[in-house]
Formats: sequence, C-alpha cells, structure tokens
Amino acid sequence: MNYMKLTLGISAAILLAGGATMTVFSSKAAGDTLSPDEIFKKAQENYAALTSYSDEGKTVAIMGGATNITTFTIRLARTNFYQIEWQDTESSDSTADTDIQAVWSSGAGDFLEKGLGAQKQADRDIALARAAELSGGAAGTIPRTFFNMEWGNPLGGSGFGERRQTDEPAGGVDCYVLSKESQGRATTLWIGKRDFLIHQVRTVTRVEAMQGVENWDPEMISHLHGFTSTETHANIVLNKQFLRSDFVPLNGE
Repeated sequence: MNYMKLTLGISAAILLAGGATMTVFSSKAAGDTLSPDEIFKKAQENYAALTSYSDEGKTVAIMGGATNITTFTIRLARTNFYQIEWQDTESSDSTADTDIQAVWSSGAGDFLEKGLGAQKQADRDIALARAAELSGGAAGTIPRTFFNMEWGNPLGGSGFGERRQTDEPAGGVDCYVLSKESQGRATTLWIGKRDFLIHQVRTVTRVEAMQGVENWDPEMISHLHGFTSTETHANIVLNKQFLRSDFVPLNGE
C-alpha cells in the first residue's frame, strides 16, 4: 500500500475541510511593517486582477524515512479554464504511480484523468477537490486561490494576527512568511514581496489530525508519525493569452 499517497490525501482532506478557519501564530516580524492582513489583502487583489496564470513546480512529501516527489504544471484562465498535470517522479515507495495525471476544463465540462481515462466531473469544485488528493496539493492551492474558491483557498481565511515570521526567500524570490495552525495541521506560506503571489507552501500534519478524518484505514494511520509536505511554485507567467487547446491534455477530450 502506498502510505505516502494516502497521507497526502488525508492532508488535502483536512485542508479542504478547515482551510478557512486557520489562524496565524505570533512570530518576530522583519523587513517592512505590513501586517498579515495587509499582505493577504494585496495578494487577494493581485490574484483577482489576473486574466491568466501558469507555473511549474514540485511537491516534496516526507514521512519518516520515506520521500515522495510530485512534479506539476498549472494553467489557469478566466473565467473557468484550467489544466493541472502532475506526475510522481521519485519515491521511496516502489508502488508509486508514474503516469501523468490531470484535471482540466477547456469550456466543455470538468474532467479528471487518474489512469482510468478521462472521467467527467459534476463541476469545478468536485474536480479540483478530487485532484487535490492525488496531486500532492498542486490542484488545490493555486487554482483555488486564482478562482477565489471558498474551501481550500489559503488566502480565504480571517483572523491572521498582528505579526508575521521573519522574511526569507523561496526559490530565489524574497518573500513574506506567514504561519498558521489549526486542527493539528500547521501551514506556512511564502508570499513574494514584489508580486504578492504564493511561491511556497509547507504543511506539517500530526497524527492526531489524521485520526479524526472519516473513511481512512485505522491500521494505515497507526503506521504514521506525521508528515511534512513542501509545495514550491516556479517559472510563474501572468496574463498570457491562451488558446482553448492549451487546456486540453494530450489524452483529454
């Protein structure tokens, strides 16, 4: 059994269920004097003003001595065009998936490909929620932020405190660093100082948080000791003109 991928699914489920209720814990501020609320407001306004967004990146998940690396590409455009593709490129688990998987909408419905052929989804919310559990979070963080979705949007919460952590770079980009914790799950965001975009997300989930999720195998959870997932976004391109065909995977509709 691929415990790493199942754990990523648990983490995504906790994020979708509680993403709007997290609060920042206090830390030493550095750099300028922007408050977390001001940083989040600027980031929200920046994403809302975009006509399109694309990037590429990877998620590194570590659980004990096991590591799973998922690479991904993201394309998003108003009003409801998206394509997120991902692939496990390195894993300590020999049973890890290696095929490219995808979730997308090119104007003809919402589809998910997870190795069984394109499967039509009821709507965008369901498609991205299911894909988030499979993609190491890639189909959750940025798409839900770009489309300003209610659940799983890391910029959609309230009560972000009065201080932030010490600024530091992510992928060579100077960033504000904001940390949040709720229900046994700590999340840290790196938001670019110049572009006010999310460049990195790190989540640390304790076993206690996993035990409260329904429909997960208690025997599987008993083997876990918490895990850390770091999702990094690079080569970000804004407001590029896309064609409809840009949102159709090679094995898509």
